[in-house]
Amino acid sequence: MLCTRNDIKDRKGISATDTDHDDVIDQIILGFLSRAESYTARTLIVTAADVTEFLTGGTEYIQLTRYPVVDITSIKIAYDFDFDSADALTANTDYRVLRGGNKGVILRCVGIWPMAHESIQALYRGSYCAAGVTPSAGEVALPDDLREAAIIQCSFLFNRKDDIGLAGVSFAGGGFSKFEAVKLLPEVESILKSYRRITL
Repeated sequence: MLCTRNDIKDRKGISATDTDHDDVIDQIILGFLSRAESYTARTLIVTAADVTEFLTGGTEYIQLTRYPVVDITSIKIAYDFDFDSADALTANTDYRVLRGGNKGVILRCVGIWPMAHESIQALYRGSYCAAGVTPSAGEVALPDDLREAAIIQCSFLFNRKDDIGLAGVSFAGGGFSKFEAVKLLPEVESILKSYRRITL
């Protein structure tokens, strides 16, 4: 998540041992993550396992949707989409990760990436560690401003939990739509803008 339950409790002066509001706080945090990822057009939290992404080229650059890039297991090209039979490209010979993977941009060292729709397969891990998680080798900690944006917005939503009907609603009961109905606070939106994915 982009912040922890205790982040919100600390901001609101709620004891860590007080569990009365835990379910609502968890809903708010999950809802904000969904909202933030929708706004930034990218996945913000790294997964434990590799993800598979299919891309379309046309220039010498492609951009992964999860960044910063933690590690790349393989990148393959298959015009017939038979990626199981395709050989993996070689890093720094066939492709190069630019700027340490901070923006997820991959350069094709020779020529351009193929234009055939989704003929490029990337198996990799990327994005930030969740709030409160110590990064492992190669992983990137969640930026402080992004965590603070989550704390500000989630604390605000907690204050309004009764007004917007969050106190007794589960996500299956329409929790996400309720979050969408509440505008992002200006300072939160300003921070999220700097994390928006700019497509190539």
